[in-house]
Amino acid sequence: MTHRFNIKQWFLISLLLRIIVMPFTMHGDLIFIYKSPHLMSHGEWDVYGILAEKNSVYYPPFSLIFFATVQLIFRLFFPGFEQFTHSLGLLGKKALYGSEHLYLSLFLMKLPYLVFDCLIILTCWKMLSNNKSKLLFMVFWAINPVVIYGPYMFGQFDLIASFFVVLACYFSLKEGKGHFATLSLAAGCLFKIYPIAFLPLVLCISSKNFKDFVRLLIYGAFPVLFFYGFFYSISGEAVLGVFKTQSHNIEIIDSLGVVVLRFFQGIVYALVCCHIFMIGRSKLDYPLLSQYFVIIYFAIYWGFSVSSTHRYLFLIPFLIYFVHNRPEWKKPFYFLLAVIFLGGLRGRASFLGIFAPINPEFFLSFPSVKDISCYLFNCSIYTESITLLFKGTTAIMTIILLKNLFQPLYKRTS
Repeated sequence: MTHRFNIKQWFLISLLLRIIVMPFTMHGDLIFIYKSPHLMSHGEWDVYGILAEKNSVYYPPFSLIFFATVQLIFRLFFPGFEQFTHSLGLLGKKALYGSEHLYLSLFLMKLPYLVFDCLIILTCWKMLSNNKSKLLFMVFWAINPVVIYGPYMFGQFDLIASFFVVLACYFSLKEGKGHFATLSLAAGCLFKIYPIAFLPLVLCISSKNFKDFVRLLIYGAFPVLFFYGFFYSISGEAVLGVFKTQSHNIEIIDSLGVVVLRFFQGIVYALVCCHIFMIGRSKLDYPLLSQYFVIIYFAIYWGFSVSSTHRYLFLIPFLIYFVHNRPEWKKPFYFLLAVIFLGGLRGRASFLGIFAPINPEFFLSFPSVKDISCYLFNCSIYTESITLLFKGTTAIMTIILLKNLFQPLYKRTS
């Protein structure tokens, strides 16, 4: 099947698969994503303050600005889109399903994701050495269920932040472009906070000396501090609410289990950075960097339960890059995709209920995978089994990848 179509045809297949599902699928997250920026698109800047009064929070500042700008642009050409987004905070989902502007609005709400989808493809192609590799990457990306489901069906925008991490990886090896790498991470962090976890890695890759390290650190930190400072001057501490919602993921000392987890995450991160210094910057290449990013992503995800498929979009480009020329890793890759995908199908709205815009009563009446599991077994078995499978598999893969990194160095010194 890989050689039946050329790379341009696979690119068109990729677009077609996404466009087909965009107007007919929706999760409540998509409403939440567009509801608050709608206030900003009408001139309200204290969005974080308004949400804090309702005991609610929103994503980092760039996401607020970006989706407000999207609404400003689209409503110039599609009046129905403005009517639909204006009703997001006024009507329930059932009422929205009856809107005459539903399908067009859902398509437009997800349309920006296609832009970043294409940018990820183009950036990864630049990191690949030949047309065969580009074709294999395109095939893995085009029909990837996690990539299709997360942004284009569920409606989450992790794809945008993921692009900036991929861009940071690309620039980190380019001579004199290290500042673009850290700026890319800053941009990603201003959409979702997770990309900042890769700042130490990118600094290790791009820095030539301590002075360069400090310079690149400033490039990475200043945009984040500036935009949070700007919104802090408007909304006060409310703008920091996004960090409170992620406190369970960034807490260092909370329980013995968390301390042990952070210890092993720190060890993995330290080993990756140590490997960079041991082999020297001159011997780094993109295949090696893809391994670094995959290993660190695995370690980060050990702190999550496998429940939201869209969160794993950050991992997918690097995992595909790593696997496309490593046939021996394809089976673990497929297994991980299945685990991640199944983990996100817990609720009815995430399962067949994702097609509720077509017929809400019909599709929301189907039980979710978790419902079936609860009927047959204990309700906790489904989530715990999926999470255990993911963490166990990625832990084994991390050990193997680290062994493969350090074994040649050990043989060289012995």
